[in-house]
Amino acid sequence: MERNQFIKTILGTTILTTMDGFSSLANAISQDDAGKFASFGAIHLNNTSLEKSTLFWTKIVGMKLRKSSATIAEFGTETKTLVVVHETAKKNFQKGYSGLYHFAIHSPNKEEFASMVHRVAAHRYPFSPVDHTMSKSIYLDDPDGINIEFTLETPERFKRVVTTGGLKIEDADGNVRSASDYLNINEVLNDLKNNDVNKIIDEGTYIGHLHLYANNVQNSNEFYQEIGFNSFNYLPQYMYADLGAGGAYQHRIALNSWHGINKPLAPSENAGMKYFHIHFNTPQKLKEALNNVAEYEEKDDGFWFKDPTGNNILLTSS
Repeated sequence: MERNQFIKTILGTTILTTMDGFSSLANAISQDDAGKFASFGAIHLNNTSLEKSTLFWTKIVGMKLRKSSATIAEFGTETKTLVVVHETAKKNFQKGYSGLYHFAIHSPNKEEFASMVHRVAAHRYPFSPVDHTMSKSIYLDDPDGINIEFTLETPERFKRVVTTGGLKIEDADGNVRSASDYLNINEVLNDLKNNDVNKIIDEGTYIGHLHLYANNVQNSNEFYQEIGFNSFNYLPQYMYADLGAGGAYQHRIALNSWHGINKPLAPSENAGMKYFHIHFNTPQKLKEALNNVAEYEEKDDGFWFKDPTGNNILLTSS
């Protein structure tokens, strides 16, 4: 099931909840972000052209080229790497396989989100604006067709889920709306304080969530709970689940099988995700995760293993 078809079916993907999940959702919103126990390090991508990728991540996204070689380039803020591109692919990203659906770059505040949107619009780069109530987002593809989401977390706008006449959201002002509504770009840009399209993205920008094509949502949902993530929504009837890592915004790892069940990972020659990095705040959290992983390999940079779909993951702790 493709994204657009799914949205038409249930009116949204980011805020999916059952009646049993209402109380946990309210609790999650009231929590302080200090309760986060895990975050994401840099995501590594396989791309076909370092030249095209560099142009995209610097000019369109606004990241700094932090380091580069003949086949690898690192992009991020002034002091931290968020995306690493490897020129190892021979073909563009292709749909129909398990693996990465999209990953999200989160802005630390509304002014910086407006700056991210402004930069993309100023360069006339195609994007899709979506308002999930719990977040504001735009979606765009990199030169190889890998989908990327720019996000501003806004859980304070959420009030409750409305199930009459389909799955909808009531916001904090009492308005009932689609869970994947149209995002008013003009309103977003009202918060723009700096229209310099050449400035480096804000230091507070971070990789905020990953959405994966799972070959089996149930197995992957159980796996990520076993390594420490909190179950937020599990909707097998929609082939969807998502999990949190503490704090007010609980959509940190999302899973779907809309592309088909038991689909393999894409061939290594295709552009896509090479691996992603989960960083636990404490060694104890890391130890608990490793205790529930059947097989892993310890290397100098951390602990390596695969999820049930076959995605490569690096685990570290503070």
